[in-house]
Amino acid sequence: MAGLVRTAAAARRPLAGAARAQWTVRQQPQQRRALSMAIKQASAVDADGVVRVSFADGHESSFHPVWLKDHNPDTLHPTSLQRQLDSATLDPETPLPDEVSVVDNGARVQVAWAADGERITFDADFLRRHCYDASALAERHERLAKMRTPWASKDLPKEAVTRVTGADLASSDDALRKVLQALVKDGVTIVTDMPSSIDETEAIVRRIGPPRETFYGGMWDTAPKAEGEVNDTAYTKDALHGHTDTSYLLDSPGLQIFNCVAQSDPTTEDGLNHEGEIEGATKLVDGFKVLDVLKNEYPETFEFFATTPLKWHCIEDGVFVKAWARVIEFEPGSTTAIKQFRYNSYDLSPVDYLAPEKVLDYYRHTKIINDLLRDPKYISYMRMNVGEMVIIDNHRVCHGRTAFSGFRNMVGCYIGRDDWLSKLRTLLPAEDNTLINDE
Repeated sequence: MAGLVRTAAAARRPLAGAARAQWTVRQQPQQRRALSMAIKQASAVDADGVVRVSFADGHESSFHPVWLKDHNPDTLHPTSLQRQLDSATLDPETPLPDEVSVVDNGARVQVAWAADGERITFDADFLRRHCYDASALAERHERLAKMRTPWASKDLPKEAVTRVTGADLASSDDALRKVLQALVKDGVTIVTDMPSSIDETEAIVRRIGPPRETFYGGMWDTAPKAEGEVNDTAYTKDALHGHTDTSYLLDSPGLQIFNCVAQSDPTTEDGLNHEGEIEGATKLVDGFKVLDVLKNEYPETFEFFATTPLKWHCIEDGVFVKAWARVIEFEPGSTTAIKQFRYNSYDLSPVDYLAPEKVLDYYRHTKIINDLLRDPKYISYMRMNVGEMVIIDNHRVCHGRTAFSGFRNMVGCYIGRDDWLSKLRTLLPAEDNTLINDE
């Protein structure tokens, strides 16, 4: 077959680690892992031109013959795991296989074509994981949603946030896994007993992934600057409403990290600032929770932000970046499962891009979303102590702060979404990481 490179090693080499979640090859019986999804029946359906597979869990899926040839696990490179088969050489009208049989007590299915002699064996788990019918896609999105727990302020006070120590994060894969799984579930986690230097902070943070370089640098701090030197409101003592960072970047960073290295005692007896809020506290709002409220109580606002791209920008010396993006980004193939919440009222560009009839709608809907993001019902106030580092999913959780009078400084960085999800996948068993792959 044109474009196909086969080697003996490729045919017999089992894939290692997390790659099995994507491609499963045949192994010796003693090496086989327990399969969670046995096949009850498989057959070629002439009327529909597909191979139909019925699984033990009751699900039934159909696979086109060309898809089966394209996903032959024997055509992967033995070490890089890259495709060796050029999909462009395949015939979209590939005929049904002449033979379809369930083998190994339902653990696998074999398909074979007499014309070219090709015989392919698929693990049941592989086919079940990669069903592409509408019900399977909806099921994956539903399972992904169940991994997340949207929260309001009463649901996630500071003491309820998942936490590990800096020493454990630096040395233990179990602690690292705990942190990353908490980010999937809640969008926030806390690391305690952290060092105060930028270098030591970076060394621990790199367990999750490399700091994301932006025009702010890799690692940075938020120590207040003199009035004439402020290039971002982060470098003031003013209150900041909840927002996601770098909304003006097409690929906004996945994680926002703040390690508290300085926090003055409150300047008032009751610890409240002039606005009646806890002085110098971090404010967190779960954007996914706010979207739940929008969808149920303000469906027109939800629809507006799901369909109307907004424009954000950042202008500094030598920097002028802008991005068009929707506030609500859905998972691929879904119109309900949320992938990203992006919102920052500070960085919105002049509204010169909407049709005149949409301008008033824009202001009506932004008022609604701003009111929700600023409602104490949804804000979790967390006054960070020196040595506490908060890690935030920047594609989900908005962060801000209350005004303060003394000195407060956070050492921090961004981490790319690709990097932290990649790390999580490598720490999960192969049978558990497919959903993370689908994000």
